[in-house]
Amino acid sequence: MVSLEHRLAPVVVAVGATVLWSLGNLMAAASDLPGPQLAFWRITFGAVLYQAVFRLRGGRMRIATLRTASTGGLAFGLSSVLFFTALQTTSVASVTIILALQPVLLLPYAVRRLGERVDGARVLLMALAIVGTVLAVLAGASSGTHSVLGDVLALAGTLVGCAYFVGTKRARASLGSIEYQAAALTVGASVALVGALVTGPGLVRPDAGDLWWALLLTVVPGTGHLMMSWAQAHLDVSTTATITLDVVVLSSLGAVLVFGQSLVPAQVLGMVVVLVALALYVRRSSAAALPEPADIPIVGGD
Repeated sequence: MVSLEHRLAPVVVAVGATVLWSLGNLMAAASDLPGPQLAFWRITFGAVLYQAVFRLRGGRMRIATLRTASTGGLAFGLSSVLFFTALQTTSVASVTIILALQPVLLLPYAVRRLGERVDGARVLLMALAIVGTVLAVLAGASSGTHSVLGDVLALAGTLVGCAYFVGTKRARASLGSIEYQAAALTVGASVALVGALVTGPGLVRPDAGDLWWALLLTVVPGTGHLMMSWAQAHLDVSTTATITLDVVVLSSLGAVLVFGQSLVPAQVLGMVVVLVALALYVRRSSAAALPEPADIPIVGGD
């Protein structure tokens, strides 16, 4: 018989991962570097790290590998630019609640490519989650930190994040996890570089403090992703997917405490509706239809 400690350990580790991801959101929002610039340096640090690990393990990066990882890498780079900019433009609560809709937005792919069946209950829960999101975002308009542009960027980043999931799923059929991350982050860094050059006066030369934020974004949420990868081996997908919803609550409360961002009652109600609807939604979803919890746009962990 499995001991209580062994049964609880994966849950504790998974919750710990969501704490680190939430800290990553706050770090991105706190950085003085513009979103695209921060995305470039953060992804570049990640690419260097994974390339080093891959080579130390005897790997050799090939053009064919970069090509296989290109879809996921392009999507990750673009989604990072969009999310980092959104976190610095609108409230953290709005960004995380919009991101939480990703499993719902992946439904068409699950139906067409994975043979997922969609029952009436899941359609109803999907509609309820969307209604709750609209309520939370509109209610947040009364906050001085809210921005329609930021909400649009967060939604765009969530949609692009779906492409990252699809590209990753396809690439991982032929590439190992370290090999894929090294290749995808290398491609992603090039996309983030373009974003940084297009949106600014050129690539900003960050000071030591800015580089420290970028390095923390590589290490802290990235460690959370590794923790979740371990926990997933011991928990069913519906459980881990539900636990990741903690990010919405933790990030939002963290923004209230750290940045003084406000949460009005209607916004809290909308968040509760979304969390409950999504929790029930993922419980009814098959493992194949759900994306692995991702460092939200914030990290490219394993």
